[in-house]
Amino acid sequence: MTLTIALESRKHYLLAALSGAFSLRGAQDAYDRAVKAALPLGLDRILFDASAVTGKPSQDERYALGLFVATEQRLLAAKSPPCYLSVAVYGHQPLVDPNRFGETVALNRGAKLKVSERLDEALAWLGVTAEGR
Repeated sequence: MTLTIALESRKHYLLAALSGAFSLRGAQDAYDRAVKAALPLGLDRILFDASAVTGKPSQDERYALGLFVATEQRLLAAKSPPCYLSVAVYGHQPLVDPNRFGETVALNRGAKLKVSERLDEALAWLGVTAEGR
C-alpha cells in the first residue's frame, strides 16, 4: 500500500488527509501536493492528518523529512512575493516520534511546524477550528 492524500479546502487552512504506509518519498510528494494546492487558494496553513498512516520511520527518514520541510519552506519564503507557511501534523506513535526528532530538525532550520498526537492541539497551533469549512 502506498501513501495517499485527500485534499480539502477549509475556511482558513488546507486539510491534507493521509492514509497508507509511510515512505519518505510518499511523504515528500504529499507535502509538495498540499503546498501546490494551498497556495493558489491563498491558504498559508496546512494540517496534515496522518492518523491513518502506518509505519515507523527510521531516524534517518525523520531527519530527511524535517530537512525537506525546512528547505521547502525556506524556498517559498525566498520567492517574490514571499510565502510563509505554517504546517501542523497530526498523527500517532510509532509514526510520530515521541521525542519529535523530525520536528526539531525542521524547527532548527527555520520551519514553522508543529507535530502533535492531539488534533485539538494541532488545530490550536494553526489558529483554526475543525469546523472551519
